[in-house]
Amino acid sequence: MNLPLPRALRIVRWPLALAAVLYLSAATYMAVNQRAFLYRVAPVWIEPEGQNIPRAEAYALTMSDGVTLRGWRVPATGPEAITFLYFHGNANGLDRRAGRFRLMTADGSGLVALSYRGYGGSGGTPTETSLLSDATAIYAELKKTVPESRIVIFGESLGSGVALDLAQRVQAKAVILDSPYFSVLARGQESYPWLPVSLLLVDQFRSDLKIGTVSSPVFIMHGTADRTIPYTDSEKLAALGRPGNVTRKIYPGEPHVVPYDKGPNVDIPAFLGRIARQ
Repeated sequence: MNLPLPRALRIVRWPLALAAVLYLSAATYMAVNQRAFLYRVAPVWIEPEGQNIPRAEAYALTMSDGVTLRGWRVPATGPEAITFLYFHGNANGLDRRAGRFRLMTADGSGLVALSYRGYGGSGGTPTETSLLSDATAIYAELKKTVPESRIVIFGESLGSGVALDLAQRVQAKAVILDSPYFSVLARGQESYPWLPVSLLLVDQFRSDLKIGTVSSPVFIMHGTADRTIPYTDSEKLAALGRPGNVTRKIYPGEPHVVPYDKGPNVDIPAFLGRIARQ
């Protein structure tokens, strides 16, 4: 039986209206809470003592807006040793990276790792703008005691975007990216295809627009079993780097954030050694 058009419209308009309300409500919820999804803040301060990292000490640095960042520092054992400037991922504190920090500095290398705003005893609230600005200030402070030719910028997961943004504006011996994304924008679009992510997302971390301007040698490592950021993301990202400037190493079966003792502990020193001989 064919219903008169006005009555048919009345029948379907309520389900359509309900669907529209539900969609707008979900979109609004995601937009309002997007930073809570992106930054899984671990606010508790953990002292480096007791983490079994030789030479490790507490470190703090106050930003120009008065916010103090807290973190860990491992002094290099000599003037020729490198120092890693480490930008961590979006979840957990520095204590979850203690094992890799121990391996990274076992040969006498130094390390500076400050918790993002809101993480690990640091003040403030994390945003893309603040993280990138803080990274520049941390680098400037580090360069007072370590020459840029001995600084290696290291970005883990979320921190890969911070590392690339810094590396396009400063000089460094090298840039290491662990499990990097093409961009947070692209990750959001793939994860939430039903949302206008490009319109709603505030912190987009466009690594795809930055890697091509990085002149320092770049080493990318990624596990094939990464369920957070597909390893194909780093393949696409590497393709945008300067020709011959990006080395990418794939670790079969390894998860998001490649365990440092599963190959990177050998591959990264070898990569840095090749740079020194060039």
